[in-house]
Amino acid sequence: MVAGDQAPPQAPPAAESEEEQQRIRKILEFCITPKSRQEIQAFIEIKDAKHFRLRILNPLIKGGLLKLTIPDKPTSPNQRYFS
Repeated sequence: MVAGDQAPPQAPPAAESEEEQQRIRKILEFCITPKSRQEIQAFIEIKDAKHFRLRILNPLIKGGLLKLTIPDKPTSPNQRYFS
């Protein structure tokens, strides 16, 4: 940055947290009936499957908010997730 330049404004952490909470609520409502990873990912408009799994799907599963339809085969192509 050049002297006199200001840093771009950033959203406060509380706003990010609220945004994340809204996304989680949307996912849980969407998954009342079992949905595939691809369906959930398309619903929240995230293109990167790895990012989706690591940052969104896995934490929801570990937190008990989403359940697997085939718990003994978590990587099954027939796997669906529900709330």
